[in-house]
Amino acid sequence: MEVSEQVRLKFHGVDFPSVNFSASKPRDDASSPINISITPKVFYPKDIPNQFKIIQDVKLTCEGYFDFDAIAIGNFEIDLSTDETQRTNFINSNAPAIMFPYVRAFISNFTSSIGYLTGTIIIPPHFFKGQLEIHEDESI
Repeated sequence: MEVSEQVRLKFHGVDFPSVNFSASKPRDDASSPINISITPKVFYPKDIPNQFKIIQDVKLTCEGYFDFDAIAIGNFEIDLSTDETQRTNFINSNAPAIMFPYVRAFISNFTSSIGYLTGTIIIPPHFFKGQLEIHEDESI
């Protein structure tokens, strides 16, 4: 059995620089669907070539009840000697998946702490695949 070398990666956690929540009334109808949208992008700081950030724009909407928008930023560091194919695969699939449980827990904790407006929301597992759009804004 061949053992391949693991990608040298460091995960430095998730930041939530923006969280917006508004409710028009308590969600008393559990059958009202909650629409969930998670859009990940990747950002490469120009001055630190071995670091990258995964930015997830998270939106939850229950029409007539509430809107939740958050920006989650996962901070990563990768060994520059990593093969380019492995690096690309890791950045586009694995990195968003690594930070997702933190985003999921944040939303569950947030919604359980705001009283009866939403009830505790537990986002189902999410699979990330495909090429991430590159985020160009230096202001993050």
